[in-house]
Amino acid sequence: MTETEAASGTAGSFNAQILSLPGSGSLPARWQHMEPLFGELASAYASGGPIAAEPVTRRILAATEVEDIDGVGLDLRGRALANLSAIAEARGDLPAAIDLVSEAIAACTAAEAMIGSARRTAEVRFGAVINRAQTLALVGRSIEAIHDLEVLGGQFDDATPPLLVFGRHNTLGGILLDRERFGDAEVAFRAALNTALSHEPRLASYAYSGLAALAHRTGDPRLAAEQLEISRQLQTTGPIAVARTEENLGRLLLERGEVDAAEERFAAAEEGYRRGGDPRSASVSRLGRAAVLLARGRLAAARGIAEQVCADVLVQGDVWAQVQAELLRGDILVAQWRFPTADAAYRRARAVSASTGALHEAARIDVRRALAALTAADRSLFRGEKQRMRRAALDLALPAALATDALRERFAAGPMRERWIRTVSTVAFEVALQSISALAETRLAVEVIEFLCSSPSLGPAAPAVSRAEPAPENDRVHVAVLEAPYALAASGDSGLASPVSSAGGALPLFVRAMPGDDSFRVWIAESERRYGVAIRSAETVDAW
Repeated sequence: MTETEAASGTAGSFNAQILSLPGSGSLPARWQHMEPLFGELASAYASGGPIAAEPVTRRILAATEVEDIDGVGLDLRGRALANLSAIAEARGDLPAAIDLVSEAIAACTAAEAMIGSARRTAEVRFGAVINRAQTLALVGRSIEAIHDLEVLGGQFDDATPPLLVFGRHNTLGGILLDRERFGDAEVAFRAALNTALSHEPRLASYAYSGLAALAHRTGDPRLAAEQLEISRQLQTTGPIAVARTEENLGRLLLERGEVDAAEERFAAAEEGYRRGGDPRSASVSRLGRAAVLLARGRLAAARGIAEQVCADVLVQGDVWAQVQAELLRGDILVAQWRFPTADAAYRRARAVSASTGALHEAARIDVRRALAALTAADRSLFRGEKQRMRRAALDLALPAALATDALRERFAAGPMRERWIRTVSTVAFEVALQSISALAETRLAVEVIEFLCSSPSLGPAAPAVSRAEPAPENDRVHVAVLEAPYALAASGDSGLASPVSSAGGALPLFVRAMPGDDSFRVWIAESERRYGVAIRSAETVDAW
């Protein structure tokens, strides 16, 4: 990663600066023969990005492969391995990237034991830990990544370069965001922004990009657009970072229905990734092109691109991209009325999310599957098939809705919680109630409405939406779950993990809508089983 890209948290990063020398003649005599390689490295990187610099980086590594290696040699070895890790990630070989950066950390640790701080090797190790956290998140190992970053924070002191302080905060923010720990993510992004504004203003664009992603994920596209525009105006650090901003702008434009403008942004993003030497991100960004084709009704072409990206990311092991690609493929198949095949794609996305512990994402995907089932019911000519698909939609949507309602407790009372309710929980209940209405399940409808009425009354009082965060212009709920594949990326494509459980208070009581009838508890129990979130206590009160 370049020095600036290192702090951004973007994937496929490379640090030519980490290999550079403090000045001419700074190496002891044993290693001075390597100095010309550093000039060659800088030229290669400038001309073609990290992958172009791979041959000379391997020559630097080879020069350190001696039996009697000393501390300086280990320092150089750690630097070379760290950069080869970034190159492997850019190529899409994420397991190799993790192995290489772990070797780099070990080499740096050994060098520090021998030569201390003479070559500031600790800073190389710090950067490698941050980079490994980014890659671990890509493959769904977010808990390990967060642990490493928390430990790293305890090793920083007043002498730690602001670049590394920024990089830790910004990377942590991106991973917490994908875990949907929104409050913690905001704290991390704002810490990154404060560090940038105080010490490295050129990096502020990355923090604004993270805050834009946070606003988008929590249902405030207007604020997301404002933050992203600030990020774009400040962006001066390299083609990969600019490409990330272009890709995010494309997603926002597509949501607004500005398809032509979105297509331009996606094309610019793909070209920027390729020019910056990040073919992995270039491949994933092609999902934007597929989404544009879907919006235009060119379904066969859209499906072809989506399937190719699915194949690419499966090999790479990028779990976030796998989920995005399978969801988009499912959407395209729904548009082609190929409902069983679409559900198979959604189930693959769900399996990846569940395998990483991201059961909150699984709930959203189940709502998406329910929408597809309702669409299939509408298209069917056979009454029996219609009823079967409506029942399937209900069995998917209602447990998911109950879980998303319980997850509101992860937020402190305030606008962010209200946006979650409006754009996630309300949408899930809307789909569930559509299913109930289609099945004419009047008794169940009463139970669900009583549940909804009891949720806000048994929890902390919900504040009014502030003037700075207006409600939608009309009262119609937008089915936001359909935008999930195009959610803004904060700082690279971080992995998935379960959110923290509810805020630690007592669970709400179970409100029984029909005296003597506890049948609705079956739905609650099923939701708790599927998604691992506690919803109601064992204590019961009657609604009347």
